[in-house]
Amino acid sequence: MKKKWKIILGVLVAIIIIGFMVYENTKGLEATVLEVQPNTIATTFKEEGRVVPEVEQPIYSIYGGEIIEVAVQEGQEVKAGDLLAVTNSKELDYQLQQLYAQLKSVEGERTGTFQEPHESQITSQELLVEQAQRDLEAYKINFERIEQLYEAGAVTAKDFEDAKNMIESAQNHLELQKQALTLLHESTSPGSGTGQFYAGRIEALQAQINLLEYQKDKTNIFAPVDGIVSNLSIKKGEIASPALTLMNIFKKDSYVVEVYVLTADIRSINTGMTVDLVLDGKGEDMIFKGTVTRIAPSAVERMSALGLEEQRVKVTVELNDSSDVEIFPGYRLDVEFTTDKRENVLTVPRTVLFPYETGDAVWVVRDGKAEVQPVETGFDNNRDVVIIDGLNEGDLIILNSQLDGLKEGKKLVVSN
Repeated sequence: MKKKWKIILGVLVAIIIIGFMVYENTKGLEATVLEVQPNTIATTFKEEGRVVPEVEQPIYSIYGGEIIEVAVQEGQEVKAGDLLAVTNSKELDYQLQQLYAQLKSVEGERTGTFQEPHESQITSQELLVEQAQRDLEAYKINFERIEQLYEAGAVTAKDFEDAKNMIESAQNHLELQKQALTLLHESTSPGSGTGQFYAGRIEALQAQINLLEYQKDKTNIFAPVDGIVSNLSIKKGEIASPALTLMNIFKKDSYVVEVYVLTADIRSINTGMTVDLVLDGKGEDMIFKGTVTRIAPSAVERMSALGLEEQRVKVTVELNDSSDVEIFPGYRLDVEFTTDKRENVLTVPRTVLFPYETGDAVWVVRDGKAEVQPVETGFDNNRDVVIIDGLNEGDLIILNSQLDGLKEGKKLVVSN
């Protein structure tokens, strides 16, 4: 009896095992699939860019001095001709007072006559000649500095011409002082020579006065263009040097993006190329277009985020359609360059490919069953691959080629 029950139990177990195996072989394997469709595939890379003003004018104090007034604030909008800052003019005022006093004295002397010049007058005139010589040398040095600033675009053409004119005026002044000294030596009695002497002295003093008046006028620093004040670096009471940038003025709503690209990538970039600009936003990024307008002719050393020195080339990008995006100088955004692009091609994710025979293959679904499909691949961007041959539009490919139980002929239950 016990043997009979053992046989029955063994038969039941065998039936259960066989039934389970039949069920496993006949039930469908769940697989996630993707329908093959024509797509656009591109090779891209991103670099961080920085928004900068397209037009920016540095502001200098041509002669320097103590800042006694700062008339603007950081971010303030100004018009051309608006007062920006004032430097102390007291020293110039004292010099002008002295020259006006000398002029008055000379004009008084001219009213009288004398038989021969006093020795003190000759000594005084010799000192004036020496001073005129020193002034000429000083104006030459100042002109060389103004010329360098002008070539760098830091001063206006008018300032450059004014500095050049100051040298000519100083040269004339020196000649007049020398002539006055000569006339003083030659003058032994009242006459035309004495008149020329006084005329020369008066003209020389007036030239010095004109130069100092010009310098005094430059103690008031005005905005050369319309724009926004930025990088304000001075305060009242500080000493401004001619080489110090007091502030910048940039043109409002006229910005570009500067981005530094690795030399290895610069070959794939050209002027006129359209790029995507990506600005971080609340909830979602804001994407707009830009155009490469300038590529620097040489590379510069830049420090990477890892502290490594890299050779990079500056690329300037013009904003195309940023009217709906509020951006300001200093903003950072991603610049996405597209270096290769294929449109209306069949693509699959690179991860679905697996080695097969002498090439590649993918798993496809045909008649509800799994099947290996050899394919010929083409262009890829390390994420997606172009399929040249082996697949047609509408084919279903299995996304997980390592799916447990996946084999040819396996019945599938698919989901997109």
